[in-house]
Amino acid sequence: MDFANKPLPRETLTIDVVDDLVGAHLRGRLKGAPQVRYAPTEVCPLIELMMESNNGRTGPLLQTPWLDSVTQLDFRNALASNQNIWLDDARLRGFMRTTFDPRVEADDVQRNRFLFAARTAAETSGLVKPVAQSLTAALREMESNIHEHSDASSTGILAFQARPSAFEFVAADCGLGILATLREDEEFADLTDHGLAIHAALQENVSRYGRMSGHGNGFRDLFLGLAHLNADLRFRSGDHALLITGPQPELKTARLAQKAPFKGFLAAVRCQPMMPGSDTRH
Repeated sequence: MDFANKPLPRETLTIDVVDDLVGAHLRGRLKGAPQVRYAPTEVCPLIELMMESNNGRTGPLLQTPWLDSVTQLDFRNALASNQNIWLDDARLRGFMRTTFDPRVEADDVQRNRFLFAARTAAETSGLVKPVAQSLTAALREMESNIHEHSDASSTGILAFQARPSAFEFVAADCGLGILATLREDEEFADLTDHGLAIHAALQENVSRYGRMSGHGNGFRDLFLGLAHLNADLRFRSGDHALLITGPQPELKTARLAQKAPFKGFLAAVRCQPMMPGSDTRH
């Protein structure tokens, strides 16, 4: 057998793999030939990988030879292009860069077209209409947060993908990050921990404008929409990730984990309807 031409093992690109690839890239250890090819079947890990060292369009790891050359190729080619909005023919996958100004009528039409496609895709995956509406409202609010808080809205992106019994979506930017934003409020002026900053930002009424400002409710629709679902949530900013996993996800079950530095903020959600009898909470 010619081992030089032997096909490489093929595995799924997961969030854990993304953590490993990003860490290896930062240490300069991805320069050699890959030992495995990763298939980016899910959108959330793919977008997070893309955001590493992102220049506002596409980071270097979107083209890494550690990814296989086939899976999601149309999606990946669109990400690497100059397109600001892309939907596949079935409208079950897509992305939109936050370059659209919702105050401009023509831009708002494009934005609403994308969000409507996301809502319809969520319903196609098996989510009931009110849940799909709540999750789309959460995605809209995440987009608003990028414009309002990142100070780098041109780097932002929203993406979604629907499959049978599973819907995922992600919003990310390469802006200030949660810690720097919250420190503008005197309550958090002395905060130095990225993980605690993420945890605080997910609470109601917490924002750079203070608790009494009426801001800081951007994640209410998210948790309402996920109230009767199984879900995996991942939030990234600075050197931490906040993770919530399981049925009826709530902030009180969150776990913090230290990770390689992430510039900006990322919120990624994968959810599916709960099967009868799967809720084990009391």
